[in-house]
Amino acid sequence: MRPVDKSPESSNEFSITQLREILRDELIAILDTIRGSKALVLDKDLSGALSIIVDFGVLKDHGVEKIFLLDDGPLDTGTIKGVLYLTLPHIRKMKLIAEQVRASSQSGGVPKEYSLQLVPRRTLLCERVLEEEGVLGDITIGEYRMDFIPLEGDLLSLELPSTFKELYLDGDFSSIQHVARAIMRLQGLYGFFPRIVGKGDFAQVLADSLARMRLELVSGGTGGPSSGVLAMSTVFDSLVIIDRAVDMVTPLLTQLTYEGLISEVYGISNGSVTLGGVAALAPSAAGTATTANTSGVGGSGASGSGDSQSAGKRRRIMLNDSDTIYREIRSMNFAGVGALLSKISRQLQDNYESRHRAKTVQEIRSFVGKLGGLQAEHQSLKSHVSLAESIMRRTQSDDFNAILEIEQSLVGGNDLTKEQLAYIEKMLALADPNAIVPGVGGELKEQPPVSIPNSIHKVLRVLCLYSLWRGPNFKQKTYDAWYEDVVAAFGHHQAITLDNLERVGLLSSPSSTAQIISSGPGESRASGLLNSVAPSTKPRSPVHPNSIGFLRKALNLIVSDVRESNPDDASYVYSGYAPISIRLLQCLVRDPAVYPANPSGRYAALLRPLGDGRARPALADGQSTGGVKGGWAGWEDVLNELPGETVDVSQSPGDGDSDVAVADAMVRRLGEKAPATLVVFLGGCTFTEIAALRLLSQQHGHRYIAATTQIINGNSFLDSLIQKSMTN
Repeated sequence: MRPVDKSPESSNEFSITQLREILRDELIAILDTIRGSKALVLDKDLSGALSIIVDFGVLKDHGVEKIFLLDDGPLDTGTIKGVLYLTLPHIRKMKLIAEQVRASSQSGGVPKEYSLQLVPRRTLLCERVLEEEGVLGDITIGEYRMDFIPLEGDLLSLELPSTFKELYLDGDFSSIQHVARAIMRLQGLYGFFPRIVGKGDFAQVLADSLARMRLELVSGGTGGPSSGVLAMSTVFDSLVIIDRAVDMVTPLLTQLTYEGLISEVYGISNGSVTLGGVAALAPSAAGTATTANTSGVGGSGASGSGDSQSAGKRRRIMLNDSDTIYREIRSMNFAGVGALLSKISRQLQDNYESRHRAKTVQEIRSFVGKLGGLQAEHQSLKSHVSLAESIMRRTQSDDFNAILEIEQSLVGGNDLTKEQLAYIEKMLALADPNAIVPGVGGELKEQPPVSIPNSIHKVLRVLCLYSLWRGPNFKQKTYDAWYEDVVAAFGHHQAITLDNLERVGLLSSPSSTAQIISSGPGESRASGLLNSVAPSTKPRSPVHPNSIGFLRKALNLIVSDVRESNPDDASYVYSGYAPISIRLLQCLVRDPAVYPANPSGRYAALLRPLGDGRARPALADGQSTGGVKGGWAGWEDVLNELPGETVDVSQSPGDGDSDVAVADAMVRRLGEKAPATLVVFLGGCTFTEIAALRLLSQQHGHRYIAATTQIINGNSFLDSLIQKSMTN
């Protein structure tokens, strides 16, 4: 593994280039352990992420002649001797590899040298499966630490699917270890975070894991307290950890930013979208668009075989800040995207027309120099106009607006009207068990339909939202009727899905909710791995019978006069609803948005929730918003209505000193405050939350870097909890 040779003191700003170079160099080191030409067999779930880290030209320079996607059937590598598998540590994938190794040895061809690199961690379970399959002795096993993948300058992702399900349904905590290792790598580069704050049971587990890893690192070092391994970061002021269980509402809502709607309508994977049947999308210059079968990734060889007509209709568009137009519109509420694209089109036309005004040789040379950039921008504009037109057809449909009205009614604290309840019944009556869900159930072969298909994902998003927002007002009769309708519409195996949703607290039976409320907060502490209160997605010590109703007011979640085109509040991402996760961050940084504008009005009681006349903590005189200020102090009533533990610890430079004030004082002694805060989402985050963080960065003059286990939308959030057909 490549050693980290950049000390924290030499780095004064966060750079994704450095992370990408580390991941690339470690992959190259693995490739170079295999002599001669080699074939690379990629897990389908890793192929997109790998393309962000390294391009095919680099792989070819290091001996990779063919690239395959791991799939059923034998592997035809021809005369190539070295075979490198790069895959996630899943049992089924180990069995696929074993089948291919056995088939190759039985064919009597060229003897192969097999290497298996598990991402991001080698596991004993995978080794046991290979041993049972009889091929363990034929494979050299290692691990490739593909930690946080730098998707954008302010966005890191582990691209770990199903993290929420693994944590809260399966009891599999391995993803916490992956996140902790990734954060420790960042701390090795930029120094230790002076402060760690967070909310949620697994936020506490992660904080404990980081403390243990730091202790192991310190005890294994040779230097004293002033040594490099103990240096505090001058880049990050704090680490903020948000457990997805704290805010399960936000992923279920329809995202209303441009990037969020692309995710909803098409599905975004590893910073790219695959389009089908959009004739207006021509290949983009500067590598912003490529056909789906590029880089030799295919099931049969380097050239990527397949139906040529299908390949011609499918196009992969990279969505990142290298596209100047996308960088400008991605975080906008979709209501303002059309006007901005029109403005960009006029500006581009004016730039083209400037060639007629070029008279001198110098002016002509200047125009020719800009021509390549203008052509690339023109192709990008065509792509985004086509995308926007397709999305607009969806957003103008009666179906889309019916769903949106249901969501807005629920988050506003209102019960559904008879018409809205009838629409839910209609969805169930017209259910389509075979509907393709973009980004989850396959790729679209043609343009997306105008109306949202009545998939089980669509239905369950609405039902889960209803359960979460209505809480104690959710009637058992309604729950029973919907339960029967879902099973009848999508199959009896979906009873398992409904049980999964109840176990994780997304769609709770009113009778079980009543039992939880009556049982009170007295839960026993679990012994063993967690050594803490048993993980839960329910508030442990709620004071209010309807916690979400209290949070709506206390955190100012609903903003009636939202500005969609020129936003001044995070609520613009949902046209009037601010994500709970973002509001919690605003509590930590003392953002005015979480303070009522009229304390003498109906919110007056919320300013004195502690019963002793104290008000919410505010910024000190001369103190600017941006970065974690005073922790959770003063927000105890809000935290009590949210699930999980509350985290607020310091990583002080001395041994055994856990006083938060020490860490804060240390940061002040460093001079100017650290310019960035790392916000980690356990269980996934949405594009709308990322857009809201970018708005806060602009408002506060402070960088908020989002790091997540996976980027999700409502469909992908629920997908791992949905029982697939028994015939699959």
